[in-house]
Amino acid sequence: QTHNSPSKSPVLAMINITDSITNSVVGPSLIFYVTEMGGTQEQYGLIMSAAFVSSMVMMTFYGAWVDSNGNKYRAPYAASFTLGIIGSFIYFLAILVPKGNLAVGAIFLGRLITGMGASGRTLAYSWVATAIPREEQRTTLTIMSLTKCFGMILGPLLNILVLKVNTELVISSKFDIVIPINQNNSVGLIIALGEGILFIATFLFLGDPPTKGGMITDEKPAKAGLKDIWEAITHFDLFSCLLATFVAMFNFTFYSVAIPPVASHAFGWNPVHISNVLAAQAVVLFLGMCASMIFSMAKAPDILLIGFGNFCFVTGGAITYYFWTIDATSLQFVLPIMIVSLAFPFIGPANRSKYTKAVHSRPELENSHGVMQSLCNQAMMIGGLISPNFATAFILRSPKEMELGDNPHELSLWAWCIPISSAIMIIGLLYEEVILGKNELGLYEDESNADVDDAPATETSKLMLAGKGVSKRRRSSIVEINQNYSRQYEVGRRFSTEANGIINPFETRDEIKLRDNLLQDRKEWEELAKSLEEVEST
Repeated sequence: QTHNSPSKSPVLAMINITDSITNSVVGPSLIFYVTEMGGTQEQYGLIMSAAFVSSMVMMTFYGAWVDSNGNKYRAPYAASFTLGIIGSFIYFLAILVPKGNLAVGAIFLGRLITGMGASGRTLAYSWVATAIPREEQRTTLTIMSLTKCFGMILGPLLNILVLKVNTELVISSKFDIVIPINQNNSVGLIIALGEGILFIATFLFLGDPPTKGGMITDEKPAKAGLKDIWEAITHFDLFSCLLATFVAMFNFTFYSVAIPPVASHAFGWNPVHISNVLAAQAVVLFLGMCASMIFSMAKAPDILLIGFGNFCFVTGGAITYYFWTIDATSLQFVLPIMIVSLAFPFIGPANRSKYTKAVHSRPELENSHGVMQSLCNQAMMIGGLISPNFATAFILRSPKEMELGDNPHELSLWAWCIPISSAIMIIGLLYEEVILGKNELGLYEDESNADVDDAPATETSKLMLAGKGVSKRRRSSIVEINQNYSRQYEVGRRFSTEANGIINPFETRDEIKLRDNLLQDRKEWEELAKSLEEVEST
């Protein structure tokens, strides 16, 4: 069957550009809207977490929908955009609710429902995996990543227009029904408009992948059980990867939460200034993704890439505390943000690679690859869920507190949890490398070969064809192959390295080799099955 190509699917680029532009508007303005409606800094953090929670829950729902409807995407996308429109209108109309907890609750509800819709964007990963030939997927994902960055760069231009909005919508002059429209609640209308455009574009132009013959099978990964979870947390190499995922997402999310309120208090910045910073951050994120890919292709060990990413968190986190003060300069505010923005692109793919290799090295986990991948995603989601509430409750200092005291720092001493947690991750890498003898850096002689090709066997050799030229590499089981090429596994794998909605299209050298081996094994199993059928028929 003929596959779609990136050029035939402009709707994905359209979704990314629209989403990133609208996110560049709502992110910087949310804190202003919450405070305008009588909310607190802690409630702002709760609202940030609300969208993350609903997105986390609904992502599984959309995946199950696609699995059950024959890999069709129009209906799930339509539901996603419809929820986005409903949530955005509630967000817009929250200005009519009396100020205080009720108004904040309306904003909370709006963001909660919008998050339920936004999680449908992860469908793009499974669409690409099932509709685009494998050799073209990286190109497609790179285009999607670039369009996301492009949208974030355009965000400040829209913020300039939004900043001037100050009008009202007269519904009925007779009954005196008037809706105020200002720079804060107008964001809801903009998002609703964008969702409506995407609804129409997706329905008209997004083609469904072929039902069969795609790169990924319809096999569903096994569901998590207590035994699988215990297997993950009782092995240091697996547990350290899960913890590294949690720490990286927790630390990275903190800056998404902290940038708007700190910029507003320390510099009096409005959403336009803040979105300029976020646009610059998007560029740094993409450059970091490119750099991590280059180093990985140059055979840089995962431990070095993860270590460098955590070093960025240590450095950036430390100077964040010292630089973010009442009398700070713009450079002092922006510099640590750019430093920590380099962290996640290095940690994400390398940690995923390290985790995947650890799972593949354990024969007892060969039927639980889908489960193990979901555990990694859950660690990331929990980090993103906890961070906003923790940041607003313990790390961000209130303006009143700063005015009454003589401490000029915008952050409390709890801010040191960022560099300290990342420093612990570096110590863990060294412990695994030196004490446990991982020897990924090759500092001393080791008879074992850490290359993916020589991973421990998980399939008996009875079915291996003997003879000259046959690879000594173990053959993966059918279940293992199916899970690693399942739609759900691919979505989780890609989502685990996403930063600020920007797709990381790159894979490490070891990941590429591992997936090539899995593909080769699948072809061998198919040839073997075909041979057995021919024997049985004769």
